[in-house]
Amino acid sequence: MSNNTGKRILIDTDLGDDTDDAAALIMAMNSTEFEIVGITTVYHNTYKRAEMVLDLCEQYGKKGIEVCAGYSIPLIERPDFEEDPIQYEILRKGRKYPVYQEMNGAEFIIQKVKENPDLTIVEMGAMTNLAKAFYEAPEIMKQTNIIAMGGVFSSSAPEWNIRCDPEAARIVMDYAEHLTMFGLDVTKYCRISEELLEKLCPPGNERMQYYRRGAEIFREKTGYPITFHDALLIAYLLDPTVVSLKQNDFNVELSGENTRGAIVFKTNAYDLHVEVEKDFKYAEWIDAEKFRSIVKERIY
Repeated sequence: MSNNTGKRILIDTDLGDDTDDAAALIMAMNSTEFEIVGITTVYHNTYKRAEMVLDLCEQYGKKGIEVCAGYSIPLIERPDFEEDPIQYEILRKGRKYPVYQEMNGAEFIIQKVKENPDLTIVEMGAMTNLAKAFYEAPEIMKQTNIIAMGGVFSSSAPEWNIRCDPEAARIVMDYAEHLTMFGLDVTKYCRISEELLEKLCPPGNERMQYYRRGAEIFREKTGYPITFHDALLIAYLLDPTVVSLKQNDFNVELSGENTRGAIVFKTNAYDLHVEVEKDFKYAEWIDAEKFRSIVKERIY
C-alpha cells in the first residue's frame, strides 16, 4: 500500500459517455488530498471504459492506479447488446492498457474495503458493482462510507444512474449504513458555460484538449449541455460547504410505468422532526459559484 496520507477513495465510474466522469477523475488525480486506491468501471462495455480510464490516468502520471472492469449488465434486466462508450474514439491508439482482470468488480471493491477500513467509495454510475459487493460481503460493506451521484429528491422522476439498475440501488440502500446522495435536482446546477470550458481547455494544454475532444463528441451525439454532475462529489470531499445536506431515510421504487427507479422517502411526512437510524443524507442545496471555483482550481 502507498505511504500517501491523503483520504483514501475508490471510484466506481461509467466514464466514456457523459463528460462529468472524466472531469471528476481529473479533479481527483490533481488533488493531493486523495489517495485513489482503485477505480472500477460499470455499465455496458466496462472493459472499453476501463481502457479509457487507464488512458486518462497515464496522461496525468497515475499509471500505478489499479483499474478493474466491473459488471456490464444490470442485475435483473438483460439487454442483448453492449454499447461502446460514446467517447471511445478519443482513446489514444497503440498503447497497452493493463486492465485488472484477476477478480470481478465486486471482489475488487471488497478487497479494497478490507485493506482500507477508512475508505470512501465515490459512486459515479449505476450501482451494480456495489450491489454485488453488498450481496457477497454485507457485514464488510455496510460500514463503508459511500457518496453517490444519483436520484432526484424533489420529485418522483427517475434519474439515469438509478434507472440503469434500480435493483442494485435498492440493495445498496437496504444494506448501507453510511450513504450520501447528490441528486440531479442539485447537480443540474453544475452546468459549465462555453466560456468556462474554453478557460479549462486552453490550446496549449494537450491533456485538456483531449478532454475537450471528448466533450465535443458527447455534445454532437447527444445534444446535451456540458454539466459536471459527478465532479460535485469530488468538490464535496475537498470542501463540504459546497453543498448543504439533509438527513432522511430513502429508497428506490422498483415498479410503476413512470416511477421505476425513483427515489422515495421512507419517513412519515407528518413528523415535524425526522428521526433516521441510518446515516443517510442527500444534498438539498449547492453553492454553484463555490463549485465552479473548485473546478477552476483542480481541472488543468
